[in-house]
Amino acid sequence: MSGIYIHIPFCKKACSYCDFHFSTSLKYVDEMTDAICEEIIRKKSRITDQVGTIYFGGGTPSVLPSKGFEKIFNTITKHFSVSSDAEITIEANPDDLDAKKINELRKLPVNRFSIGIQSFFDEDLIWMNRAHNAGEAESCIKRSQDAGFENLSIDLIYGYPLLTDNKWLRNINKAIEFQTPHISAYSLTVEPRTALANAIKKANSLLLMMNKVPRNS
Repeated sequence: MSGIYIHIPFCKKACSYCDFHFSTSLKYVDEMTDAICEEIIRKKSRITDQVGTIYFGGGTPSVLPSKGFEKIFNTITKHFSVSSDAEITIEANPDDLDAKKINELRKLPVNRFSIGIQSFFDEDLIWMNRAHNAGEAESCIKRSQDAGFENLSIDLIYGYPLLTDNKWLRNINKAIEFQTPHISAYSLTVEPRTALANAIKKANSLLLMMNKVPRNS
């Protein structure tokens, strides 16, 4: 079976470490949705077998209005043969998955969430410039499960300065407590031209300047 990946290039906030293509403005969300549908139509001949997976990545797909998802799904099903048991995933941030949004997505063919938890600790999320807090990280998982979304994947990040072995173990144990069937663990990387890379560069420059300042004997 074939798979379809769709990039939704919008986010509420820019995470300090992120170098993906995205915009924090939703000004052109309708135009982008139309462009995605046009791209699907133009490339309909590329897939001749059944579609077994559809994955919405980003960016933060969960910021896309439900009517946008509906339009994209209608275009896909019109031009491709989608398996009746296809896995259809939307990447989501915890702060987007309130009861209203979950209920809207429940009416669509979506059957899996990939949730960007990253950490269950507020101080870590603040350091990463995430839009959600630790409470939202936990409540959105429970809320999704209660709504029938049992096929969940959660993202966790390790390798950043605030993380200790004990906190990492607690993050993993929390994910296990929620019985999430899939965990994606990512090591923090410092990508060029990100806010994190600029902060490190400035800190190193400041440290270098301080080391050059003459010390009084």
